[in-house]
Amino acid sequence: EQDPAKRMSYIEKFTPAFPKSQFEQPVSQLALYSLQQLNQPQRLEAYGEKELAANPDSVPALLMLANAYADDPKQVAKAITYANKVIALEGPNPATADKSKKLSAGVAHSTLGYAYLKQDKLAAAVPELKTAVGLLQEDPQAQQAALFRLGYAYAKQNRKADAVAALQKAAAMDGPYQALARDMLAKVNAAGKK
Repeated sequence: EQDPAKRMSYIEKFTPAFPKSQFEQPVSQLALYSLQQLNQPQRLEAYGEKELAANPDSVPALLMLANAYADDPKQVAKAITYANKVIALEGPNPATADKSKKLSAGVAHSTLGYAYLKQDKLAAAVPELKTAVGLLQEDPQAQQAALFRLGYAYAKQNRKADAVAALQKAAAMDGPYQALARDMLAKVNAAGKK
């Protein structure tokens, strides 16, 4: 089903009808993705927290909630907690892990860096975002987000050359951050000319 609202209504009928189904994990991932598409953060948070209560180590739920909470100034601390939990669950060396663990860890590092950015903790944000960029090479859209956030963090630190390098990479990639990266790149270059 293409329509996220219809998809959610199916999921909400399926879940209570088939508790502890073998499809529980993929269905909850689909539900969280649908709620994200519907842009209903309160509903996503409620569903995600319910999912975590049932399965505290659900990486998809932790990642989705960390992302949602990172955009809410009152919930940034929760975003940091959830992103750190994913990093811990994916193990000490995600770069050599399987693709799914590597991507989950990369998204968690990107979200953690973003949460630190929101708190103006630039010295903490930069290494998380650099780690994310390295781990997300197989997921260009997620890597583009990490590059944009890294460029933004460098710009806020007045590290113009580093900011330009990260933003140029993000601007060269097709994806949701391309226009934002080009815009930020123009601002960084203009600021250097003043």
